[in-house]
This record gives sequence, structure tokens and C-alpha cells, in this order.
Amino acid sequence: MPFRNKELIDRGFTNIKTKVRTLDTIVARGGANVQDYRNSLKALYEKIEELEEYVEREHTLKNG
Repeated sequence: MPFRNKELIDRGFTNIKTKVRTLDTIVARGGANVQDYRNSLKALYEKIEELEEYVEREHTLKNG
């Protein structure tokens, strides 16, 4: 299923990878603030939801 804006999807996944690396860094440095970790998790979850919504819209437009 080709996407109208593949770059948007690619940027989204790059953003998710960056957020995962950030979470890894927070854990690795030890003594990290739990709130920082939770905020990063929330941002990651929101990005995943954003990409899911985009894919669903694309799927609906293709099969509409």
C-alpha cells in the first residue's frame, strides 16, 4: 500500500527511534528523574498513535 506522503511516515519512525534512544540514555545514566522518563514515554506513545491514525486514514482513503 503506497502512501501519499511516505516522508511523513519515515520522519515519524525516525522520531520514534530517537525517543527510544532517549529513553535508553535516561535509564543508562542512572539516577534519572522518573518524571523525565514518563514524559519521554508519553511523547513516544503519542507519536505512535499519530502514525497509527495516519495509516488508518490512508487505508480508509484507498478503500473508501
